[in-house]
Amino acid sequence: MGPPSGGAPAGPPPAGPPAAAGRAGVGRASVVAARPKPAPGTPPPGKKRKKQISVRRRRVYAALIMVCLMLLGAVTVAGSWFFQNVPAPKDLKFGESTTITYADGTTVAGYGEYTRKLVDTYEELPDQVVWGLLALEDKDFFEHDGVDYKGTMRALVNNVTGGDTQGASTISQQYAGMVMEIRDDMSYGRKAREAVMAMKLEQQYSKETILLHYLNLNFYGRGSYGIAAAAEIWFGVPLKDLTWGQGVMLAMQVKAGDGSFDPRLVEEGDTAPLDRWTHGMEQLLTLTDDLSDEQLAAVQTELDAGMPATLETLENPGTWGHEGATGFITNPTDGYIWEELESRYGLTQEDFYGEKEGTGGYTVQLTLDPEIQALAIETASRGDLKRVKNDDDQFVDDNGEVVERAAAAEYVNDDGFFEFEDDNDKAALYEFNESMADAVVAVEPGTGRVLGYYGGNNGLGIDKAGIENPHPPSSTFKMVTAATAILEGASIDSWWNSDSPREFEARGDAGPVSNAGRTENIDKTLTDSVRDSRNTPMYAIAEKYGATTVLETAIRMGLRTMQATSSGDIYRFYIEDDGTITYTVHNTVEADGGYVTDANGNIDPLASVNGYDDDGNAVRTPLNLDDTRAPFDYEIGFGQFPTSVKDMATVYATIANDGVYNETHFVEKVLDRDGNEVPTIRGLEETQAMDASIARNLQWVGSEIDGDGGAIDHPYTGKTGTWEANWDGFDDANAHTWYVGAIKQLSIAAWVGNATAESAPLLNKDGGTDNVFGGTLSYPVWKQFMEGAIEAKEYERVDWTQAEPQGSAIVDDIVNDDGTIDADSAYCATPTGAADTRCAAAHQPGGGGEECDPISEWMGLCTNEEEGGPGGGGGGGRDD
Repeated sequence: MGPPSGGAPAGPPPAGPPAAAGRAGVGRASVVAARPKPAPGTPPPGKKRKKQISVRRRRVYAALIMVCLMLLGAVTVAGSWFFQNVPAPKDLKFGESTTITYADGTTVAGYGEYTRKLVDTYEELPDQVVWGLLALEDKDFFEHDGVDYKGTMRALVNNVTGGDTQGASTISQQYAGMVMEIRDDMSYGRKAREAVMAMKLEQQYSKETILLHYLNLNFYGRGSYGIAAAAEIWFGVPLKDLTWGQGVMLAMQVKAGDGSFDPRLVEEGDTAPLDRWTHGMEQLLTLTDDLSDEQLAAVQTELDAGMPATLETLENPGTWGHEGATGFITNPTDGYIWEELESRYGLTQEDFYGEKEGTGGYTVQLTLDPEIQALAIETASRGDLKRVKNDDDQFVDDNGEVVERAAAAEYVNDDGFFEFEDDNDKAALYEFNESMADAVVAVEPGTGRVLGYYGGNNGLGIDKAGIENPHPPSSTFKMVTAATAILEGASIDSWWNSDSPREFEARGDAGPVSNAGRTENIDKTLTDSVRDSRNTPMYAIAEKYGATTVLETAIRMGLRTMQATSSGDIYRFYIEDDGTITYTVHNTVEADGGYVTDANGNIDPLASVNGYDDDGNAVRTPLNLDDTRAPFDYEIGFGQFPTSVKDMATVYATIANDGVYNETHFVEKVLDRDGNEVPTIRGLEETQAMDASIARNLQWVGSEIDGDGGAIDHPYTGKTGTWEANWDGFDDANAHTWYVGAIKQLSIAAWVGNATAESAPLLNKDGGTDNVFGGTLSYPVWKQFMEGAIEAKEYERVDWTQAEPQGSAIVDDIVNDDGTIDADSAYCATPTGAADTRCAAAHQPGGGGEECDPISEWMGLCTNEEEGGPGGGGGGGRDD
């Protein structure tokens, strides 16, 4: 938060907590032992004592004269020097830590070297803090003009006559001393300078302003700067909710940043904190002219109850809150928000850290909706991974040494897989095999706001929803391929050869493409090819129009990253201002074969860039649409190349938004320390990726694809996906399942995989590999999350707008080399096909002594005794 009238005192936090002034400096009484009797034979003390008194008197007189001269004769000169060299309250610009919140303002995390929070106005300071401080430090604050002359003289006399060193500085003097960083100077000259500064300060600023900035400036121990931060760190409450006892406890710390008055830091039996607190509370009871009877009664009640307990945490760095599920978004190493903040606001992480003068103090409000984020965690979290324990139930590392849980070795079962604790009985996969992991992302169509994000429990670990751990999108990508076909002129009623296995010359030695191991000879419409999740038509579409064209469609729909399976390189895509597409290449594997990792030891897919320009920026290469097979090949059509869960949620948000892409983002807005919204340096991208009619065709195609548990009670569009495993001992197993779907108000992508590795198999409830598909694993996750969000946000039912099929019902892919269409093609059974001369020969019953073709049999023109029934045909329904 920011200061009134141009800024609260803020500045670079010191290298460490300020040195304590010592207990004597807070006015504690000095206890002096009785003078011993003179030893036998020594002269009587009379003359010696007289000489000592004379020396002390001279010291006192000299000091008094010096102080008077400086206070009276040098005020003008010193005052001029003060205003030339000492920053006034409105000019102080200390660094301040940055706060990160949910969309509703609830605090999520902090970022900075220390936790520093500034109070904006004096009115925000509760009486418990104001009078608690004055009771201990300066009871006459509102009466004097900056200097307590009696106190100063009394302390001066005591100091020069050999008593305990006393401070007697007023709040104004202390403030001036802190600003000029001369508090460690215990000389009389320093006291005089402070006094002059304090008087001039009070001539220019109100008491309230001085007190506000004093409380903002101080270090309170436990890593807290500013009274607002101290309230939260010491007691876990906002400033306004402090009690009288808590206010005094914090006031005790203003000159004890070393912890000498921290009850959790002093040695056992040390009563200094209790003594000081009791003194402060008793002093409050003397302020009968300033506190009401009700307030005084509350002070007495709290005094009788005893010193308040503080939180146990003693170390409170300004950077915190990044270890949980939201850490993937906020953590300082590779959290999504930092790049976004620099791109959209022109602010670097250094600006938010608050180490330098005038930096930090921001509030970054995320797009995350707290209700939807809570649902994401509740739906997807299976707890932490199990850790190895010894026979004594203690956590141990790989060497068997007893360690804390975080450092313990990860448990591996007999199959070689990690397992979750599975302690969340509300998780969608609660009853499933404990090795199964999931990730979910929710994006709002029409805005691009990420409302919910779960990539794992540990925000400093591996993000299963992000690009550092991408997954093959499999059949969910077929909606993109279908969109490409429509954009290129084919309609949802176009026909495609769905034979399996099917040979493609472009595949070469890679062999034929199959439809999940099926053997079939069948043609399907584009609609049914997607709904029935056939691979061969998707490869054919990519080959016909170009893999790069499919990629372009995906990018314009919101895809921003994709991984090359052969090299492991990550391609990152950009849409430039002129609409062209460029990309950067990031190496995930180093020359020695090891992975590129970040500061947390995780794979960092974006750290290493394959090429920089003269300014040190990553080289952006234009996407060459004339090269139909680069950077990705035709297998892109059925979702072979890994991407992130976040990107897939964005793609379907574009479909739900009638073809309009809105840039996915995590930052709703940024406020400066004064609470003013920081302007952006660029707007969020919003482009028409495809005509609304095409998007509405896609909405209809996905409107009948669901899974276990049936459809939700809202119009939706979606697609399942499944990708095979490659793990010894597990034949015919699958490694990834997906469901990505949207209602008009929300798009959700749900992925399920094995926690151990990308190629490890998925297991059912019994530990087997049967019946493990997108419809049986990922759809239940998606359904639970979506239904929870619908209920929480009260989303209304919104029907999809119907649109006539766009493009032409082409049949090129089902036409044979001789220009005919197979007699058993379902196309030939349609009214259009029946009139197509390329199907005419197929309608001759028994033609040429051959077996009766299925169409003729279906029409009753002939019969195959051994087979019977109609041939071919498509149809909606579930796929993988």
